[in-house]
Amino acid sequence: MGHNIQHYDYPENVDQKKVFRDLANYVQHEAWQEGGHLNEIRWLDAKPLPSRDDAEEFLNRHDKGWYDCLAVRYLEADRHNPTRAYIALLDRRRKAYGRFATLNGELYISTISSGYVGCKNCGSKMNRAAMLKGRSAPNRCPVCGAELRPASKLERIENARKAVDEIDRKLAEEERRMAKRNGAVRWLVKIEFHT
Repeated sequence: MGHNIQHYDYPENVDQKKVFRDLANYVQHEAWQEGGHLNEIRWLDAKPLPSRDDAEEFLNRHDKGWYDCLAVRYLEADRHNPTRAYIALLDRRRKAYGRFATLNGELYISTISSGYVGCKNCGSKMNRAAMLKGRSAPNRCPVCGAELRPASKLERIENARKAVDEIDRKLAEEERRMAKRNGAVRWLVKIEFHT
């Protein structure tokens, strides 16, 4: 038994009755043991929103609760014809994410030379060579589970993650600009049902 929320994407000129029939049939098959059904979909005739993320936020704000099914239009950017700024941001994101993944994936105990590693949380001393061969998470204390990496290393990892997040925000803005310029109008449909 569970509460299910799902989103579906359709072109602007889709047959709304057919969408409802198809989704209702899907829900009937998914929820056959619980007798679940799909409520009518409210197709909101608002101006197309700038992006899919904006459409999801809009649906969340206008949801009346209790298995409310809604649809709203949004603009989808043409990623086959990106702007130079979008391409540059994608390249920056690739590099920033590579840096974050390298920093976060590095095994701290392989970077130190002493034979033992001390945990600042519980005071345990662990054999570095045994930890490298073991199956425990090498950046965590096997006794208490605390982080072994120093605060300065964790701060660098967090800064790298924030850099990726900032580029993601700029990418979303550029996608909105691209969608405004030459985006296709699509419907985002949110359904809720019980299984």
